[in-house]
Amino acid sequence: MKDCRKAILSGFNLKDMDMTDIDFSRADLSNTDLSGVKIRNCDFTRANLHKSNLNRADLSGANLRGANMSHCNLKDANLKGADLSGTNLHNADLNGANLSKTYIRGTDIRGVSFKNVDLENAIIKLVYDGNYKRVNRLF
Repeated sequence: MKDCRKAILSGFNLKDMDMTDIDFSRADLSNTDLSGVKIRNCDFTRANLHKSNLNRADLSGANLRGANMSHCNLKDANLKGADLSGTNLHNADLNGANLSKTYIRGTDIRGVSFKNVDLENAIIKLVYDGNYKRVNRLF
């Protein structure tokens, strides 16, 4: 895995790049254009992705534990098999996203848009929507 831990890439245009198998843990990717990128199997533990554009991004198998993804555009993103434990998704747009086989626990989902989201075989436990609660379905 390539090492980009703690990298400061805020505001960069990384549109449509292939960045598979990179360690972005604790990196600052806020306000970054990551639309259409291939970032499969990457580590984003505690990374800052606030207000980033991840439209159509392939984040399959990514570790997003504790990442700040508030106000992100994740429309039509592929998050299949990703770990969203403790992730801040406050006001993120997940319309049309693939969350199948995704692990979601202790995740902040306040204001998240979930229209046409694939949640097949997703594991969803104890999410925060203003109050912590156990849910089997988000709808």
